[in-house]
Amino acid sequence: MNRDTKELLSVGGYSGNMHRLKVLVVDDDPMILKMVKTVLENSSLGFEVISTDHGRQGIELAKTQIPDLILLDLMMPEMDGIEVCEHLRASRLTYLIPVIMLTASASSIHRLDALRTGVDEYLSKPFDPEELEARIVGLIRRFRLTRASNPLTGLPGNLAIEQEIHRRLSREEGFACCYFDLDNFKAYNDYYGFEKGDECLRWVAQLLIEASEKLGLEEDFVGHIGGDDFVYITRPEHFEPICQHMCKIFDDQVGLLYNDVDRNQGFIRVTNRRDEMQQFPLMSVSIGVATNERRVLSSPLQVAEIASELKRAAKQRNLVGSHYIVDRRSS
Repeated sequence: MNRDTKELLSVGGYSGNMHRLKVLVVDDDPMILKMVKTVLENSSLGFEVISTDHGRQGIELAKTQIPDLILLDLMMPEMDGIEVCEHLRASRLTYLIPVIMLTASASSIHRLDALRTGVDEYLSKPFDPEELEARIVGLIRRFRLTRASNPLTGLPGNLAIEQEIHRRLSREEGFACCYFDLDNFKAYNDYYGFEKGDECLRWVAQLLIEASEKLGLEEDFVGHIGGDDFVYITRPEHFEPICQHMCKIFDDQVGLLYNDVDRNQGFIRVTNRRDEMQQFPLMSVSIGVATNERRVLSSPLQVAEIASELKRAAKQRNLVGSHYIVDRRSS
């Protein structure tokens, strides 16, 4: 394993073979699909490759699979690569995913159109397999460093969250920072396993994205701090509909993550740290909301501390189901 590969893995939060880099290939040429799949799956990284020959299906796969990178053909029937990329960049769920455009066109106009749409790089057909792998590794590594997205959900991570709060503070904007934390997630993760735990976190990310697209503002921000902690940033007058919606939709659907027996009885039994069998209710979400509506906030750290404090207070209420607490203090 070379140095670039090691750095890519460490930046992305990978270790060993627990997680493979996932690449989505969208191309209507079956030979290209077969060649790319063979090259990437046989590389030293052992990429996971998902593919489709239709642009619309590519958009859906990007939203459900959250790949690390997308290889996108320019010239396709029904929906070309530029249209696909426009859809990807318009969704908060996929706008951070790096895209390499594959093109047999020598036209500079096509390439300029692709770059204006949000394509990060383009690669001319036919291409060298080693160059393809090098481009993919380099682009993913660069995006992990600069955009600091969470490798599991694809949402902006800690660095991006801090930058977003700092940006709003520097512009003296009114905002509310909602800190989401899952109750009883550790017990669920221990009981059902890490794969189901990861599936749960991706589901929560999807719920937040859907809430933003349905109820939020264009400038709203969704981030994944790590583990079962998420952030939603919006204007002070808009956070309550988001929190109310998230509490309701989470409680309505969380049972689907459990098997029939556990869902019907409303709890699971897990051995705790003292090696005792303990009963844990189905997961819920606790939300702490820090806002500068009534008090001056001066730094991202202060915002994070207040939101975290409120989140802990919400968890300690021991209420049934999901709920949120808002900072109403003026100092």
